[in-house]
Amino acid sequence: MEFTVNIQPELMMSYIWLILGGAVLVISAGFFVTLFRFRLKKRVRKYKPPKPPKKPAPEYTRNHALKQIDKCIYDLNHGRADIRESYQNMSTVMRTFVSDMTGIDVTSMTLFELQALNDKRLSELIEKWYAPEFAMKTQADFMNDAEQAKHAVKRWN
Repeated sequence: MEFTVNIQPELMMSYIWLILGGAVLVISAGFFVTLFRFRLKKRVRKYKPPKPPKKPAPEYTRNHALKQIDKCIYDLNHGRADIRESYQNMSTVMRTFVSDMTGIDVTSMTLFELQALNDKRLSELIEKWYAPEFAMKTQADFMNDAEQAKHAVKRWN
């Protein structure tokens, strides 16, 4: 019996294709190793803590407080807030202003704690505003108290 198909010699293809295929595999492997190495370095990298925010300039803080007091006056005059809310807002403005200027958080301190700080300016204002701030009705003169608050803000060191 005669065979029409002859056995081909081993490695009939050219050696150049074998070398080229191996080179492509080595280059691809190198690319992926480098890619994953950089990704792992990014994950392991330690992050620096964020820098604390810069304290605003005293003049900016002072002007902002004066604008907020004017806003309290405007809201009272235009019926957006009643006198009680106006006193509460003005107290918040003054406490925030003092916190920004001194670095001591006085926004949530009671009157007794404010008096213990030995800062007469703020504690006297807050003490004067306590009655109208917590009373349902009051005869207090908000405009005079707002002017005193502005005066305290302008003279604050």
